[in-house]
Amino acid sequence: MGTALDAAIQVKFAEPAPRNGASTVRGLNASAGVYEGTARVVLSPSDFEKINSGDVLVARVTTEAYNDIIPLIGAVVTDRGGLLSHAATIAREFGIPAVVGTTEATRIIPDGARIRVDGSRGEAILV
Repeated sequence: MGTALDAAIQVKFAEPAPRNGASTVRGLNASAGVYEGTARVVLSPSDFEKINSGDVLVARVTTEAYNDIIPLIGAVVTDRGGLLSHAATIAREFGIPAVVGTTEATRIIPDGARIRVDGSRGEAILV
């Protein structure tokens, strides 16, 4: 029984293996749609001042603290998260594309880069 429990915990909480390239990050298709805009890497609420209307939010994870900037963004990409994560749920509520669980979007996507987010395919591509 311990083995089955250990396996279930590993699947639920383990860091997924990266599926990314030099100019593409892949994750879960959390909210459908396609959007192209300027990436803003936000590592904490202190970075909110970087966000302009229509930017793409690139974050490790989002929390309720991010709710104030969600109406400004055109799409969201996160390192962590699943289909029921804050980023996924709020993106669906606002009707914006979202890719979550990429493992390393904040490392691969430079702040200020032009990015195309395809929430239907679960990928974000530097353009």
